Amino acid sequence: MEGTQGLLAIFTIATCFLVNGAQKTVCKEEAVADIVFLVDGSWSIGSENFKQIHQFLYTLVNSFDVAPDQVRIGLVQYSNTPRTEFLLNTFQDKQDILQYINNLRYMGGETNTGLGLDFLLNELFVDRAGSRVNENVPQIGVVITDGKSMDNVGLHALKLKKQGVTLYAIGIKEADEDQLKEIATTPHNQHVYSVSDFAALQGISQSLIQGLCTTVDEAKRSISKVVQECLNATLADIVFLVDGSSSISKDNFQEVRRFLHSFIEGLDIGADKVHIGLAQFSNEIQKQFHLGEHMDQRALLEHVDGLVQLEGGTATGKAITVLREEFFTKANGSRADQRVPQIAVVLTDGASADKVTLPAKALRQQGVIVFAIGVGAANITELKDIANRPHEHFVVNIEHFQALQTLSQGLLQTVCVTMENQRMGKGLL
Repeated sequence: MEGTQGLLAIFTIATCFLVNGAQKTVCKEEAVADIVFLVDGSWSIGSENFKQIHQFLYTLVNSFDVAPDQVRIGLVQYSNTPRTEFLLNTFQDKQDILQYINNLRYMGGETNTGLGLDFLLNELFVDRAGSRVNENVPQIGVVITDGKSMDNVGLHALKLKKQGVTLYAIGIKEADEDQLKEIATTPHNQHVYSVSDFAALQGISQSLIQGLCTTVDEAKRSISKVVQECLNATLADIVFLVDGSSSISKDNFQEVRRFLHSFIEGLDIGADKVHIGLAQFSNEIQKQFHLGEHMDQRALLEHVDGLVQLEGGTATGKAITVLREEFFTKANGSRADQRVPQIAVVLTDGASADKVTLPAKALRQQGVIVFAIGVGAANITELKDIANRPHEHFVVNIEHFQALQTLSQGLLQTVCVTMENQRMGKGLL
């Protein structure tokens, strides 16, 4: 397996880079990513060494095709506290970024890397700062430090990784190896770099650029595969049944909205194409919209983005019954009589207060293919009772709501394959 991955990495690198006469390495022109650098500006670095960081950043940024619709760059410097140098949407032109880097002022102070990581999560990898996380654009953070942080880094790094950010850690001189590994994404041999002094930074620049470009390229290939699957799958009735109970925090319910947005954005919505329905449940079920009610993707996404959480208990069984009786009906837009695939996606975070087995069985017997997504404390036995078989294809259980963003592309691909198989009369996966 390692040999295969090595060959894949070599192939990716060989196809992902162009080297000109000046040995300048660049990603493919079509590379798209949001990259934020978190740079240690503490006293232990010193002003002369900080100039070496200038040069290192200059080399890295100069290797990317920077543009609003391609690679966006952000920069934060930190010591006692973090300071935004520029956001992902501050500069439109690479030359402006390079000029800023050349004039970057050295902060001085102590080393609070954890605080810097938390700052990236809340201030840089967000929509208002130019992050395109909701467009499935790869999110990458590069941490450059020369010492041991005075605060905790593991928890803050984990939050970023749960949000889908790939983290690289670059340690210089006395940097703590264990902390670098706590910060970085695994495998560490691909995401952790250590050098003996600041002058050696240029020596790892090309290797780091290759790693960054490989991360971007692999994400792009994954999304392209999903897009291709869904180009063929253009006909289905899909209803989402979403848990809105009080056990889901407001922040986590926002992750549900983001998941729905990302998923629907990947489908071909239209009168003779994919129709979407949406229902939310707690103690009761609330219709958001029936199948075919919205034929315009933009209108659908606006409704999803404005979804208001119900709150209350969790009556999944009752909700599934209402789904069968009021959503998958001809009167409310179902095209089952036209042999259009009927699909339900149930998302919940806890055990149901009522029985789900019989309601789910009745829904499946009506010809509806049911996917079940459980988050956190969701009951795995109930998820299996709800979903179609084989469970490895139709049941997904994740630890936290932030993982929904990572899940969306894989699930979208599975749903699209199911749609096409049903349309071609091949049955389930």
